[in-house]
Amino acid sequence: MYATERLDVRGVEEADIDGLLAVYLSNPQVTAVTEGSDREAGRYDRGMLERDLWMSELDAARHTAGLFLRDGGTCVGVVDWLDRNPEDDSPWIGLVMVHGEHQRRGYGREAVLGLLDQGRTQGWTRVRAAAIADDAATRGLYEALGMHEIDRRPHAFAAGERSVAVLELEL
Repeated sequence: MYATERLDVRGVEEADIDGLLAVYLSNPQVTAVTEGSDREAGRYDRGMLERDLWMSELDAARHTAGLFLRDGGTCVGVVDWLDRNPEDDSPWIGLVMVHGEHQRRGYGREAVLGLLDQGRTQGWTRVRAAAIADDAATRGLYEALGMHEIDRRPHAFAAGERSVAVLELEL
């Protein structure tokens, strides 16, 4: 998909699934809201991740990629995006998540900047992203990259409805 100075951002293979699952499980504050099954908010396991990866593959405009260190190949995160959201014809970043043990090292920022560079080569003129309105870390990442809030709307998650901020960056 693309590479940055420290990261290979690529599709997930069978051998990568346990490392990617560790990324999700190291972020219980996220999975407690966004994931769940059998009326149990926060529940997430390998089968659910495999289902999510399969669902991503069904949409040609959607991409789910692991963030792998170029030095050693460790999976340190995940990014998910749409080349074109059918609701507004804009590219959207759906998820940027870094393993809890690798946060605050700039990997999320580096992955998003690499995605924006790739998007520009594909003709993107803007990009949008959504963040749970009270998720200071995700909003902080996007705002540090120059995104600004253009809308706020309710969204149903496994843990119930939350306010979501829609952010946008003109490229």
